[in-house]
Amino acid sequence: MSKVGSFILFTILMISCEVKPQEITYGQDACHFCRMTIVDRQHAAQLVTVKGKVFKYDAIECMMNHLNKWNEPEVKYFLVTDYITPGKLVDATTSHYLISEAIPSPMGEFLTAFENLEERQKIVNESEGETLNWSELKKEFNVKQ
Repeated sequence: MSKVGSFILFTILMISCEVKPQEITYGQDACHFCRMTIVDRQHAAQLVTVKGKVFKYDAIECMMNHLNKWNEPEVKYFLVTDYITPGKLVDATTSHYLISEAIPSPMGEFLTAFENLEERQKIVNESEGETLNWSELKKEFNVKQ
C-alpha cells in the first residue's frame, strides 16, 4: 500500500473511532436499560464511554438505574435532554433536576432535567417538586460512579 493510501486509511480509522455522543433516533432507538422505544424528546438520556460505546435511554431514571449496576468502561459523557429544548442533549453533570408529579416521565419517576437553573425555577414556581443537582441525583439513585 502506498504512503498516501496508508495515510487515508489511518485518517478514516481515526475519524470513525472518535468518542462522541450519537443522535437519538426517536421512535426507532431502544432504551439500553428497559428496552422501550425512545419516543419522549424531553426525557431521553445518553452515556458514552471512554472507548466510544454509546448507551441510549428513554428516561433519565433508566440511565441512573443502569449506572447503579454499571459494569462497563469509564463514562466520558453523561448526557440528559433539556426539558425546555426537546431533543437537545446537555451535560448531565452540570444540569439541574426536578422531581415533580406535574411533569410525568416515561418510567414514572417524574424526573426532569434542565440545562438552565432559571428555567427549572420557573417550573418549580408553577408546581411543587424536589430540586436536585447531579451529586444529589446520584445519591437519590445510589449511584457510586
